[in-house]
Amino acid sequence: MHKFCASGFFCLLDFVGKTYKMMPIDRERSDADMNSLKRTKLAYSILSIVLIVIGIYLIIRPQTAMLTVCRVLGVVLMFYGIIRLLGYFSHDMYQLAFQFDMAMGIFSLVAGCIFLFRTEWIAELIPAFIGVIVLIDAVFKIQTSLDAKRFGISKWWLILILAVIAGALGAMLLVIPLKVVEFVMVLIGINLVIDGVLNFWVVHDTVRMIDSL
Repeated sequence: MHKFCASGFFCLLDFVGKTYKMMPIDRERSDADMNSLKRTKLAYSILSIVLIVIGIYLIIRPQTAMLTVCRVLGVVLMFYGIIRLLGYFSHDMYQLAFQFDMAMGIFSLVAGCIFLFRTEWIAELIPAFIGVIVLIDAVFKIQTSLDAKRFGISKWWLILILAVIAGALGAMLLVIPLKVVEFVMVLIGINLVIDGVLNFWVVHDTVRMIDSL
């Protein structure tokens, strides 16, 4: 009996020792995950601000050449896609802000490449293209807002309202004729501003890290 207890005691000590040795590794991994998530949030925030700035510029200067807008948006969409893919693989506790970012990331990367390398071809279709991107993202954000409500996030309704507005504006880009160029540019600008605000709000209101609880 004593031998059994001694054996159990030493097994317990061995288990505690191994657990203790593993703790710094787990802590380091947790810190690395947290730092990665913070960097992703920062990149997401910066890109959202860039979208807002470009949108405001187009609202103020709607006479900007369509080809120039196409190339600028191509670069932005490629970075947007990369950051959304990084967001999808980050360790967000709620998994709300980034839950659809695999699909949107790949879609944005493909769209960015088309905008950059098929500029002349896509220029006439840019309003519809932007409309589709914003509309799809808005639908995903509506789902995010409903999930946020389920998680008990108080401002879920604001995400829902912004997503509905973004979706409506995106749908407008699909039906407005390109002949009204300046109006189309203003509408694209408004879409980018709303989408930037929406993305910024979502990433700051729904992303949770362990140390923030």
